[in-house]
Amino acid sequence: MDDATTWIIVLVVVLVVAALAAWLVAQQRKKKQHEHAEQLRSEAHEHATQIPETQVRAKEAEAEAERARLEAERAQAKAREAQVAATQQQAVHEDRLRTADEVDPRVDTSSDDYAPGTAAHDHRTDSHDPDTVLDADDARRTDGTEGTHRA
Repeated sequence: MDDATTWIIVLVVVLVVAALAAWLVAQQRKKKQHEHAEQLRSEAHEHATQIPETQVRAKEAEAEAERARLEAERAQAKAREAQVAATQQQAVHEDRLRTADEVDPRVDTSSDDYAPGTAAHDHRTDSHDPDTVLDADDARRTDGTEGTHRA
């Protein structure tokens, strides 16, 4: 054998050994990938057993939210009813004050600034402005007459 043939044989043997080594590394990598895939499948299977429980909790939370929404709607309706009742009561109160003011000769209900129950004669405060003289007020008059009423 000559040198060139020896080198060719050595080169072929090296290439065969390199190819064999590459094939072994690839097989080992495939095996590790397969093992890793099996581990991921196992973990996924473990998590899959928790899905029904999580779905039940989600349904319960939805039901609780619906109950809370309905309760809030009921409370809102109750608040509206209470507000209507308060508004009606306020209207009745103001109507009574207007009626009383219309009967009272000391109250000018035709005044632009008239508001029910805010007249100076308001008996709840018993406050009279001493400088204000109204018809049917006491006997003090600005014209000096006492006890006689102007028509």
